[in-house]
Amino acid sequence: MGVSHFVRKRVGMKEKRRLCVLAVALLTLSAGAQVGAPPGGNVAPERPAVSSAVPVAGPGDILPLLAQIQAAARTTTADVSLLNIRKWKVANEVKGDAQTKAEAIQRNLTVALPTIVSQAQASPNDFAANFKLYRNLGVLYDVISSLAESAGAFGSKNEFEPLVSDLNRIDQARHALGERLEALARAKDAEIVRLQDQVKAARAAAPAKPKKIIVDDNESGPKKPVKKSPKKKPAATGTAQASPTQPSNPQ
Repeated sequence: MGVSHFVRKRVGMKEKRRLCVLAVALLTLSAGAQVGAPPGGNVAPERPAVSSAVPVAGPGDILPLLAQIQAAARTTTADVSLLNIRKWKVANEVKGDAQTKAEAIQRNLTVALPTIVSQAQASPNDFAANFKLYRNLGVLYDVISSLAESAGAFGSKNEFEPLVSDLNRIDQARHALGERLEALARAKDAEIVRLQDQVKAARAAAPAKPKKIIVDDNESGPKKPVKKSPKKKPAATGTAQASPTQPSNPQ
């Protein structure tokens, strides 16, 4: 009751600010989730028991954490379906906002989240797949937190307390996945450094390449400059040519 009383005091001041923030969160949910109909009716299936301890998975061990996330998703889906928002004593605008959040949460938990979990199972050390799951858990946490505050302020204790437990489990899984992302990032950085060192060592050990010498068989040595022979002048005639003899006059 102490937690519920505290939430009831806070919700009036925070509701307007939450509406703006959650509008962005719901857009993210809609973009990440596939089209699917929310579960109908207010009768929830039997709520499975879930351990509160979430293991911190290392870079090579994600299966226990994924199992914990899947179990939390099942219980949260059941608890959200138990909400009787139409009977809350509050304005219709607030009821409609809470109903929209509840439906978005159920779509994410039953359609989008299983797909993301399957991707992480198929590639447990893929950073992008792990980060996608981490981001989705963050969006779920924000929207469920707001819905839990509304349930504490306008709903019953039986509606509020299960959502708080679900919120805590999702928050624990989110923090565990965040630590896993840090471990993956360190492992990737170490791998990059190792490969760079291998490349440097291979370059240092490689023998120096001999210089290529090109031999031209058509040239035996350096070309000698070609001396141009001077042009010969025509020889000058020593004596003038004799003029033709005149025939003598007959006596």
